[in-house]
Amino acid sequence: MLFKRVLSAAFILLTAVMFTSCTPIPQSTRDSAALLTRYSDMPHSGEHTEIGMHDDEHGFHIVNRITFTQPEAYPSKHVAHSYQTLKTDRQKTIYDKVLDACYCFSDERVEGDTTYKMRPVILDGTGYHKRETEAAIIAVFDDHPEIFWMDYLFDLFTDPATNTTMLLLHSCYTADQVVGMMQKIDDALAAFYREMPKELSEYEREVYVYKYIIDHCVYDENIIDNKEYEDAHPSLFNLYGVMVDHKAVCEGYAYSFDYLCSALGVDAVCICGTVEDDGEDDILHLWNAVMLDGEWYQADVTWDDLDEDEEVKDVFIYLNVNDRVMSQDHTLDKTYEQITDEDYDRLTCYINSFVPSCTATAYCYYLREGITLSKPDVDILTEGIIQAAERKSPALMVNVDSDSDTPKTMADALFDGDQPYYQAIDKANTVLADAPLNTDADAVYYYYDDRELIVFEMPYR
Repeated sequence: MLFKRVLSAAFILLTAVMFTSCTPIPQSTRDSAALLTRYSDMPHSGEHTEIGMHDDEHGFHIVNRITFTQPEAYPSKHVAHSYQTLKTDRQKTIYDKVLDACYCFSDERVEGDTTYKMRPVILDGTGYHKRETEAAIIAVFDDHPEIFWMDYLFDLFTDPATNTTMLLLHSCYTADQVVGMMQKIDDALAAFYREMPKELSEYEREVYVYKYIIDHCVYDENIIDNKEYEDAHPSLFNLYGVMVDHKAVCEGYAYSFDYLCSALGVDAVCICGTVEDDGEDDILHLWNAVMLDGEWYQADVTWDDLDEDEEVKDVFIYLNVNDRVMSQDHTLDKTYEQITDEDYDRLTCYINSFVPSCTATAYCYYLREGITLSKPDVDILTEGIIQAAERKSPALMVNVDSDSDTPKTMADALFDGDQPYYQAIDKANTVLADAPLNTDADAVYYYYDDRELIVFEMPYR
């Protein structure tokens, strides 16, 4: 089953995935099957803490499993949500063995591909369905965004003679490359934690991560319709791309948000589906869900990383929204539990492992950081402008709470009659130190009917 890499004209991309059906082990592989079974229960990584590697007796390079530098001020919260969705002991065994084998590298390239072979996983029995195997492998990806090197491509072979199944994994990099990249990621994480303020709430930590990724990473549009460029830049899809290269696509954004939030004690996961953009729909995409004060929200850092000429920066209309709001242009894919084997064979989209229900609104960014108007109130608008200016915010977010007004009609009302908007600007400027607002500037604003939101650019001098 082939998951094609689908590109949008804007800034959305998801990695290719290919899963083969179970086929007999080729003769060349079968000859070494007895030797490879010795890897079945031989964890070579896990006891080491230093970045580095060693070789095993069969020539595989073993990269030491490490814990990247952690922040001193905040306890981490890496929750294996996807592992918890696995229904059978067989799937959990696959998960555990994949998690160990993905640290074991060969220098040999996969034939006809740009990836490298990894240590085979030997499973007892031959009755493995590709769906249950895929669910276990994707669960590893979902729970471990720090494993930045492993490719989604895998091969599954059966050997009736030995009653075993061989699972072949692939790495985007050599062991030497992974060790060097680990060190650079660790250095970047250490610098990130040093610069981060102390004593932030969960919500403040999440916003800090969100803004950090947007401020330090750009969406690499060179990848659009360019398979050769895509194959040559696998870091665009992982933590390294965001933290070191500062270039990524949606997958890199989402995995990095997941990792950084979890490292800072904020429970986060990656979720996948399709999106509508510029008149196109069914574009594969990856974004996040995050838990704050025991309730889940959806967040899409990629879609809030706007180009310089696109509306107002740092408004974050996709940060901590509920399912209803996000579903207006994002469609979640089904979970492995929700689909039948027959449906699975027909699917051409991604599949989720764990998708929480997101119904809360308390930490919705534009609701929490903006003001609410039920009518054109100069005093409330003035206070909001003052608060935005004191925070040096580029915009003022106005949430419309009215049965009779839409964002458009409310915006129109702010410029009718005595023009409440300009009254509020004048009034706020007399209160603010150094009178930073240009009271003669024309108002620039955008309204979002789907969010009952108006966004005003702050008219700084």
